[in-house]
Amino acid sequence: MILLTGATGYVGAALRAALEQRGQPLRVLARATHATNEMSHVEWVQWDMGSGDHLPGSAFDGVSAVIHCAGLAHRHAGERDYQRLNVEATSDLARRAVDAGVSHFIYVSSLHVVPFDAPSAGDPAHQYPEPKERYAASKWRAEQSLRPMLAESHCQLTVLRPGIVYDAELTANLKTVKSVLRWWPWLLPSVGRRSMVARGDLVALLVSCALGESGAPMGEEILSATDGAVYDAERISRALSQGIKWGVMPQWLCRLAGRALDWRGGTEAGTHWLSLSTDYWTGDAPVVTGWQPSVTLESHAASQTGRS
Repeated sequence: MILLTGATGYVGAALRAALEQRGQPLRVLARATHATNEMSHVEWVQWDMGSGDHLPGSAFDGVSAVIHCAGLAHRHAGERDYQRLNVEATSDLARRAVDAGVSHFIYVSSLHVVPFDAPSAGDPAHQYPEPKERYAASKWRAEQSLRPMLAESHCQLTVLRPGIVYDAELTANLKTVKSVLRWWPWLLPSVGRRSMVARGDLVALLVSCALGESGAPMGEEILSATDGAVYDAERISRALSQGIKWGVMPQWLCRLAGRALDWRGGTEAGTHWLSLSTDYWTGDAPVVTGWQPSVTLESHAASQTGRS
C-alpha cells in the first residue's frame, strides 16, 4: 500500500492516475474525499494537513511507502504559511510515518533549493545556503528537518528535486508566457537559465521510486528530476510561441513590459523581470536505473501542436 498526499494537485493527480492504472493499492490523504467505484484501488482519507487536525494512526495501516507531494507552491503567501504547510506539516507526516513503521518516505522538494552555481544538485540541503525566496526556503528547511529524523530510523528517504514541471496543462509561469506570446510580436530575450522536466517523466520517476525500482536503495538518496536540457527565456518562448515573430525582444523593452504586468497584477515593480531573468541550477539529467527523460519542452510542444 502506498500513501499519497497532494493527489488532486498538478503532479499528484497525474501520479495517482498512473499508480491506479498499475493496479497499485493506494491510500490518499485529501481535504475532501472522492467517490470511488468497486474496481478502484484508491482509498480516500479526509485530512487537511494545514488544519492541525489529528491524523488517525490507521491511515498508515499496511503502508510501505509515503509519497508526499502536497504543499504550498508559488502563491503570494506569507512566511508563516510556508513554514506551517511546507515545513511543519511535512515533518509531522514523516514523524507519524516513522512511528507507524513505514519503510520508505519520498519527498517531492524543488530544484530551487540548489544554488545556480552549485557543482551538483545531489548534495544534502545543509550544504547549500538557505534560499532567499520563500517557497524555495521552505523546501530547503523541510529537507533539513527530514534528514536527521529518518537517518535515526528504519525508514529510507528519497528526496526528489524537480525542475520546472510542464505538460499540455502548463503551470502558472509557463502559462503566463504562452498567453503573452499569443499577442506579443517578439521572442523573449536570452536570460534566466533553468532546468525543466515533463510531468509524465516526473511521474514515471516517482512511480519507479515508490515501487522500489529506483531511489533510496539504502539510507538516503537525493535525485534531481530534469530532462538534462538548459532552458532560457528565449528557448522557452521559441518552444511555446506560434506564428511568426519579429525577432528577439531587447532586454530594456522586456523590463518595461514586465513593469506593465507588475502594475496590472498589483505586484511589486520588477517582480516579473526577476522571475524571468533569475538563473537557477542546470545540469545533466540524473542517472537512475530504469528511468530516463523521454521528451524536452520542444518535442513536447511539437507533439501538442500536431494534435491540435
